[in-house]
Amino acid sequence: MSETAPRVIVTGAARGIGRAIAELYAERDARVLMVDLHTPPKLRGARGLRADIATPGGRKRIVEGARTFLGGVDVLVHNAAFQGAPGGVLDVPEDGWAQAIAVNLTAPLLLTRAVIDLMPRDAAIVNVASVQGLFAEPGNAAYNATKGGLVNLTRAMCLDLAPRGVRVNAVAPGAIATEAVEDAIAATDDPVQTRRDYEDLHALRRIGEAREVAEAVYFLGSKAASFITGAILPVDGGMTASFMMAGRPV
Repeated sequence: MSETAPRVIVTGAARGIGRAIAELYAERDARVLMVDLHTPPKLRGARGLRADIATPGGRKRIVEGARTFLGGVDVLVHNAAFQGAPGGVLDVPEDGWAQAIAVNLTAPLLLTRAVIDLMPRDAAIVNVASVQGLFAEPGNAAYNATKGGLVNLTRAMCLDLAPRGVRVNAVAPGAIATEAVEDAIAATDDPVQTRRDYEDLHALRRIGEAREVAEAVYFLGSKAASFITGAILPVDGGMTASFMMAGRPV
């Protein structure tokens, strides 16, 4: 591993998009601290760390791991998310609402504060938001609100961290073939039709792959994106190009 290999923290790295991001960085010789509530997979050049980003103790463990294993942080990827609070504005459980805010919005803010002194002037932060941070869907108020907050927190972080030379951007994935999405499709009465419905939300008429999101994150964290900050990059197969109706007949 090169002495100039990027030092990377990825939260929510045990599965899905977070795992794909960690795997991509590890393949490209980065040193990666993989953070998750569950035990992350073993990867060459990576170390797993079980920690709750929504707690002071969890964030302290991440900082300690960044110091001892990484020796600094060149790229911080806020990917961990809580999606377990279904319900619209009139019926979303209050405790679920609070947990969504704690994990999806407050934790990226406080973890950034905790890690920032370990980041050099040319470091980068990439937030994994969602197309649901760019528009809302009925019955998912907590996720909509927190991902929308993360989109604008990205812009605020961009402005406030620019004097330190730290860039901050976000990706906004569409429907991605993660374990959670596949499980949701399989749990419906007609998985075949549900998959077609998901696919038809995108101009490209397919569900995205976690690796495709990882490539976008890698780009935004790299020197190739050195003059990009405050950007929200949809990785959505054209979903947001026409109000989620991209692949449907008029």
